[in-house]
Amino acid sequence: MKKNIIFSLMLCFLLISCTSPNEKPFETNESSIYEMAEVQNIKILSNSCNVKSGAGDDFNVVGNLKQNDVVNVLDQVGDWYVVQLDNNKVGCVNQANCQPVVKDGPQTAQKPQPNVQQPQPDQTQPNQPQPQQTRQDNTGTTTQPVKRLTSQEQRMLELVNSERTKNGLSALKVDLEVTRVARIKSQDMVDNNYFSHYSPTYGSPFDMMKSFGINYLHAGENIAANSSVEKAHTALMNSSGHRKNILSPDFTHIGIGIKTSDKYGLMFTQMFISKPK
Repeated sequence: MKKNIIFSLMLCFLLISCTSPNEKPFETNESSIYEMAEVQNIKILSNSCNVKSGAGDDFNVVGNLKQNDVVNVLDQVGDWYVVQLDNNKVGCVNQANCQPVVKDGPQTAQKPQPNVQQPQPDQTQPNQPQPQQTRQDNTGTTTQPVKRLTSQEQRMLELVNSERTKNGLSALKVDLEVTRVARIKSQDMVDNNYFSHYSPTYGSPFDMMKSFGINYLHAGENIAANSSVEKAHTALMNSSGHRKNILSPDFTHIGIGIKTSDKYGLMFTQMFISKPK
């Protein structure tokens, strides 16, 4: 009996000794958020669509739209979209005849600047990037256009799309501009020592995306802090809110930003958007 107890104690000691004695016991965390934006544009689906003077079939016809026409939406009244035609006339289109779309345009939105470490006048010349834009890190300059995913980001994309394929969903396409914003968000959490969807620098993820000129119909964000891509993905899939974002049929594109964190090991931001054409 004593021999069995001694053997068990020795086995426990060996197991403890073999579990990465030099590995830092990083914390882990996850969080998710989702939003549907206001519809700004619609595409006509029917061959011919009458535009009514009011939100109802009994109103007079003030115009006609053809299939695949895209028009601006001013408001929504029940099942009707209030639209502005090319001749500046305003009318209403029934939702049954159209679908919301995202219309790409010039990204003229002012890029947000951090509320910390503002440059002194003698440090920055006119038309030169701010320090936030030129800061270097392990993935390069954060505000430069992203040309490709890092190996860790690519691995996370593969895991996400594998889950979607298993559930009969289309794979998410990489949006490199969204990836750039996701990297900035992860770095912001590291730099400012917080873990939240609401950044002291950029506000909510939806405020942040819009500020960087990203248009979408639906948007979501998963954030995670873990020691590896695989562990982070498993934790996200085991959480209903994060799993819902990963497996949402609404989303069409994704941006992934991964940064090194002394506290967590790695900081992850997944930004999801839908931009139907």
